[in-house]
Formats: sequence, structure tokens, C-alpha cells
Amino acid sequence: MKKISFWATMLAMLVVCGLSVVSCSKDDEKNKSGNNGGNNGGQKEQAIDLDRYLKAYYVRGERVGNNLIVEMLIENKLGQDITNFRIGVATEYENFLIYDDLGNQYSSNVEFASATTTSSKSTYSWQGWQALTIPAGSYVAYFMTIHDFDSTNRARKISFDLKCKSPSIPTDDYNTIMFRDFDITDDRVLENGIQTNDTALVYSLIDCQRVGSVVQIDFSVTNNSAIDLGNITFTAGSAKDDLGNTYEYSSYTNVAFGDGKYKSQYTTRLKANETIYGRLRINRFDTTNKAKNVSIALGCSSDTYTLSDDRARFLTIPIKDNRTLYDGIQTPDLKLDVKFVGIEEDGNGNKIINYTLKNNTGEALENFTISYYSAIIDDISNRYDSFNTLLFSMNDSEFFDRGVKMTIPAGSAVNAAVALKNLNAKSKNVTFDLQVSCDNYEFADNLMHFVTVPVQK
Repeated sequence: MKKISFWATMLAMLVVCGLSVVSCSKDDEKNKSGNNGGNNGGQKEQAIDLDRYLKAYYVRGERVGNNLIVEMLIENKLGQDITNFRIGVATEYENFLIYDDLGNQYSSNVEFASATTTSSKSTYSWQGWQALTIPAGSYVAYFMTIHDFDSTNRARKISFDLKCKSPSIPTDDYNTIMFRDFDITDDRVLENGIQTNDTALVYSLIDCQRVGSVVQIDFSVTNNSAIDLGNITFTAGSAKDDLGNTYEYSSYTNVAFGDGKYKSQYTTRLKANETIYGRLRINRFDTTNKAKNVSIALGCSSDTYTLSDDRARFLTIPIKDNRTLYDGIQTPDLKLDVKFVGIEEDGNGNKIINYTLKNNTGEALENFTISYYSAIIDDISNRYDSFNTLLFSMNDSEFFDRGVKMTIPAGSAVNAAVALKNLNAKSKNVTFDLQVSCDNYEFADNLMHFVTVPVQK
């Protein structure tokens, strides 16, 4: 991924092709029909060489997310400041003169931005025609964002017209700068990875796994620019799996960074060249266990920098599934190791399910709590109320009827057990969920799933 292109891209000015500058004046010479020929009395464009005043350079046309970002440089050749310089996208009958090599014309959703340094990029709509001064012997960079560009991903060329005007350039009306058939680059990830939303940001996929009843996607974001991005906000968007199931952002998805808890929206800071680590979570994911990949959007905005697109896209990310799906216990978090040990029977006929918990979070789990959640179902379709059936023990404590709580030091493993009362003597296995929580750490899933755990020796 490239760094923000600006002064370093001035090398691109050595090559200029397919671009011309002309002046269109309301007072252009009018040729009359008749012996003098001409164009039947209409106005004609009078070409004017603006090399004495300015030169325009196409630096890049790059697909970023769903948008096309076009970067241009305007060079002041006058030898003195060009003042009150205004530029914008040319229109014809209120339509933008922007089109690709497929014949698509883009007549809305266009933004224009300018920068005299990489940290002074400002965005405004084309209607603004924002005035600025181009110092003698200097340049100004312009960025044009064409939103929702070519959904077929087949366009390879872009053409457009710009209009510019300044009191320093002695023409009566706006000058037209014509860009014709310039190349479009497309280095986006279109599947099995992360599609970035700006050249300033580099995303890396670390892991995507099913954890209990959720999918957790681990990733990193690096600020690849020289600009500190303060108050950068990430928002979990909607997700979709390869089975066609959708998971709306308001109910099913959230995001976290570092050791923070999951939120629908997370604001942090990202210094120049800094890397931060995040997690996306999709809740209540595919109860059929058949989904093999998932796509999800990650909204992104900053109050100090205008991003090329407002969201990064995780596209068809393969899902690992290392869960226990039969005869065991599913862990609620990748940093909590849960292992089924075995079954025994006490003197009262209760079935004791023994298991261990190891804390790999790197910090003590304060007031780690296990409690009731769901009814118990056995293999012969009996249903038992968990409140009247389950007893809890942890770290070899006595059994309690409402749950159990303790602090688990970092790196430590503890023994745990549940006692099941009054099971049918013919039951061979049981399925149920227990709720887990802790004061200082949020687990990916808030449930431990006991899946067809055997209750016969």
C-alpha cells in the first residue's frame, strides 16, 4: 500500500499525455455563414496555450473501496502568484463531464478537494469552486472522489473536464482542462481479504474463527501516512455469510480495539506509523454450522483527515471452526481454554461433569462467574429446569445451587464441575449452556456450550 501521494508524486509530471488546456470565452470570435464559411454563425472555441500560466498533471486514478480517487497537480508557471484560483468539474446541462471507457457517465456523488501540503487536505463539493493562491514556482494538489464508481469493476480508463479561472490568467471566461483516457489502477482485494478505505491505512487480517455462538475476526490497522489521525472512529457494519444470512449492525455486530470492550462504535487515535489491533464480532452466527465464509463492513471516519471511502470491507473471509461440536465443551473465548475432563457419580446419584479452565488473557479475571442460562436437554428428549437440576463448583469448592464465583490469576488453571440432579437413569448425554462473565474482561461469547456431554461412565 502506498503512502499518501502528494509531493513525492511530482515525478509523475515528467510525463504528460492525453491532456490539454483551452480557453472558452463568451466573447470568442463568431464566424458568420455565407462566403466566409465558418460554423453556421455559432461560437467556436479559440485554443489558447496556457503553458505560460499553468500546467496540469494527472497523477493517479485509483479505485479505493467503492470509489475512484483521482489525483491531479496544477503547476504555477507564471513566475508570480496565481491568485483567487478556482477550479471544479465542468458540466453540460448540469451534468458532470466525467465518463469511463465503458460509456458510464457520473453525474452525481462527486467531491473535490485540494491540498497545498499533505496535512492540509480539505474537501468541498464541486459547486464550491473554492478559491486559493498558487505561489510562484509551486503546485497545488487536487483530489476528486467519484462515489459508487463502476459496480462491474471493468472500467480501465477515465476522462473528464475541469474548469478553472483566475484574475492572474487574462481570459474572459473559464478555461477548460481536458483529461482524456487516463489509466485507472485497481489494487483492491475483491475476495478473501480486507479492502482498504484509504491509502493512508493498511489493514491486515490476523484470524477469523467461530467461538461458541459467534464469529470473531482479528485484524490490525496501520497508519501508513505522516499524519496523526486523532479521534478515528470505527463502526461495525452489517455482515453476510455465504449461505445468504445477513447480520444487521444494530443487533448482531460490534467491534473492539486493544483490551477494550465490544461496542457498536469505537473511537481511538492512530499516530503516524502506529499499528493498532482490533476485533470484529458477529453474534448468533449460523446455527446450522454450514457457513464457510463471511463478509462484513467496517465504517471508518476521522475528524482530522478526509478518508477516500467511509468504510473498509472484509470480503469473503474464510472461517475457521476449531470448536468442540460433540462430546465436550465449547470455550466462550479464544483466550480461555476450557477442557472436558470426565464424568463421575457421587453417593447421591448425581452426575458430576468435571472440566478445567485456563486463563490465557494475560490479566487476572476478576470475579469470574459461572451461572445458569438454559434448560438441560438429554438424548431421549427430556427437558430439565437448570435452576432445579444444576449445582456449581470451582477450584474444588463445595457445590452451590445458584452459581459460583472466583478470581482466576493470569496464566492459572482451575478445576470446575457441575452436578446434575434427578436425571433420567436412561440418559446417555446432555446439552445445555452456562453463562460466564467477569468484571474486567469481555468474552467473545457470554456462554459456555456443553454439547452432548456424556453422563454415563
